[in-house]
Amino acid sequence: MTGDTATPPGSPPEADGVDALSGVYLLGREIRRHLTDLLGSERWLADAGLRPPCLWVVAVVDRCQPVSQREIGDHLDLDASDVVGALDVLEAAGMVERRRDPADRRRHAVVLTPEGEQAARRFEVLRAQAEARSLARLDPEERRQLATLLAWALDRPLPATPPAAPSASGD
Repeated sequence: MTGDTATPPGSPPEADGVDALSGVYLLGREIRRHLTDLLGSERWLADAGLRPPCLWVVAVVDRCQPVSQREIGDHLDLDASDVVGALDVLEAAGMVERRRDPADRRRHAVVLTPEGEQAARRFEVLRAQAEARSLARLDPEERRQLATLLAWALDRPLPATPPAAPSASGD
């Protein structure tokens, strides 16, 4: 077999490149690293006492409001106690309100306040910047294809609107 470059059995996966699972894991770490760096420079987050999970909750509420606490947990695959903890922090920071749902008084409907709307817009920009940094080697069509494949693999719909594009100034 002339020119055969197959890796011998038992060789580490990186000898052939990145397999799908490792690639998703490594890409997730890369995006998280960029997002953490960007969030670290946002003074308002520390001032408000927000942690990254709070911002993901803000993003879900922004897309789905009014939304129940259970639905937030379902969207983010978070335990109910983690959702309540994040909502407690967000409510103390004046970013969300929990209201009784008029259609079902047992249910709390979570909505963003004007401060929460501002946080959601800023988080969209930071997410887009982290994505742009992490996926810089992909052109827009390749990014769309990646998003489509990930949505398919996770059995999740694609977002109705694409994330905000990072500004030219980088903020």
